[in-house]
Amino acid sequence: MRRTFGNVISYFLPKRRDIRYIFSINSGRAGSGYLAELLGTAERATAFHEAEPTMTGAYLDMINKRPYQETFRLRRIKEHAIRKISRTLPPGGIYCETNHMFIKTFFDVIVRGFDNVELVILRRDLSHVLKSFIELGYFSPKNTAWPDWMSSPNAVTAALPCIGTDSVLDQYDLCVGYLFDIEARTLRFQREYPQVRTHEVRIEDLSNYANVEALFSALRIVPTSATRELTGQRINARSKSKKGYDNPADLSYCRDRIVRYQKLASEKGIVLPATAALSSIP
Repeated sequence: MRRTFGNVISYFLPKRRDIRYIFSINSGRAGSGYLAELLGTAERATAFHEAEPTMTGAYLDMINKRPYQETFRLRRIKEHAIRKISRTLPPGGIYCETNHMFIKTFFDVIVRGFDNVELVILRRDLSHVLKSFIELGYFSPKNTAWPDWMSSPNAVTAALPCIGTDSVLDQYDLCVGYLFDIEARTLRFQREYPQVRTHEVRIEDLSNYANVEALFSALRIVPTSATRELTGQRINARSKSKKGYDNPADLSYCRDRIVRYQKLASEKGIVLPATAALSSIP
């Protein structure tokens, strides 16, 4: 009851027009934690990697099984939570969140609930992302947490047909299907919300301070001395977890599986997004 009452109160409070909002579209395992740390060093910025509610679990199940419009009201809980946080920010404050659930479970409530929204589309070489997914046991029985975070490539809300049902695909094909669907969801977002400014960047480029400065300039945020100090200090919050799953993956094989998926998709008449980060990074 208390949470419901709080949500009702936040609904009727006036919007703070002086607050700006920066979110990220990314697949997960693409450097979103590092991006959050970087954004948090900017003047007047308050940054989160995955602020509560994270919009996982039941909310992910909703978008896997039902169209977005059917669950919109329930998913507005994220809007209410952010509105509460925004009331604590200083004048001209900037709310940043790099949660990869944005493009899956709450992009629509944010765009309809807030003004002054901008997005960082964060990409990482797809073969490296796939390798990380495999080693962490995503889309496999080795990891029991991933179903709360990773949407099915056959979700009702998917933006791209998959080459097969979840039950017939192996771990690699499920991961690749998911990654291409995230890219397709990104393109769909840009088509449906052309008024939202988007800024595309590769995580590999953000180890260079000049590129960080360029991103900050595009976002109209001001770096600090902490920005320069943090640049290049890559954050890998799952490095220890990979050892626990004992599921090493070969990068060359990951590249081969991406190529194989592309071939199978082409044979089925599925047009995969050409914007995915497919170039090889040594």
